[in-house]
Amino acid sequence: MTTKVNILIDGGFFAQKYKERNGRLPFADDIEAEVQPIMQALSAKTNGTTKDILFRVYYYDCRPYDGSHLKPGDTTPTDFKQAPSYPVKERVLRELGQKEQFAIRLGELSFDGWNQTQTFDAEGNTITEYYPILHQKGVDMKVGLDMALMGLKHTCDKIILVAGDSDFIAPIKFVRKEGLLVYLYSMGHQIKSKLREHCDFILS
Repeated sequence: MTTKVNILIDGGFFAQKYKERNGRLPFADDIEAEVQPIMQALSAKTNGTTKDILFRVYYYDCRPYDGSHLKPGDTTPTDFKQAPSYPVKERVLRELGQKEQFAIRLGELSFDGWNQTQTFDAEGNTITEYYPILHQKGVDMKVGLDMALMGLKHTCDKIILVAGDSDFIAPIKFVRKEGLLVYLYSMGHQIKSKLREHCDFILS
């Protein structure tokens, strides 16, 4: 029996786990390359009982933050578009959107202030540094809506979710009721028992 497979990748989660594994953030080719081991893990799990065909890869992420904000004590705003990581992330998303069978779903990043850390130099002087607090908005919602549409329209037979967030339990439960099989590819992440409970299979 031939089955159609959609892979849904939580970009923030993927980048974190990839960096833990490889010591750097992924480029577009790295994300594309991960599709093969995902499909191989699926094939090993089904043990040849089905012929699984990749239909589409959905990648969920946010564009890099492009606002300007004053750090405490500064007189010149910090322009986030000048950060070295800004053009790199833009290029990754642009190149990924050009790849075959990839669909990019973008949320937004919101700026929620500065996080303060303090360290000491060799002479015992306090060094205060500030890091932006950025939160994703709309990414989980887009994942849930896409999963619901896949379940209602039956555009695929299997969903492989590359994530580790228990917030996806509700859409997982919905698509399973609609007859889709849900596989979790956690990239070795320690997942909560509740999330494991609501997936049909765990691939990693």
